[in-house]
Amino acid sequence: MANKRSLKKEINYIAGELLAECLFNKYYVPGVDAGKLDELVGKIAGIQDDFLCRVGANGDKEPKKVKAYYRKLRADFDKAIDGVFEDLAALNG
Repeated sequence: MANKRSLKKEINYIAGELLAECLFNKYYVPGVDAGKLDELVGKIAGIQDDFLCRVGANGDKEPKKVKAYYRKLRADFDKAIDGVFEDLAALNG
């Protein structure tokens, strides 16, 4: 991990790209359920908010614990984003 600022930027960037993909599908892909896409947009916003809060929540000073904390945070974020991709793929059929 380089620093908290770059991690927050990465989270915001990925969430923004996913939101853009959802909006594109909602307005330009025929036959997609708009209600489910709206739920997915809410889920993405919740993931973004949760992980941005978790980035700054670590108050530990021991380097090994800090490294383990951020390694787990990245793994959890990747897992959450994979879930969003699966939901988006299911909507596009």
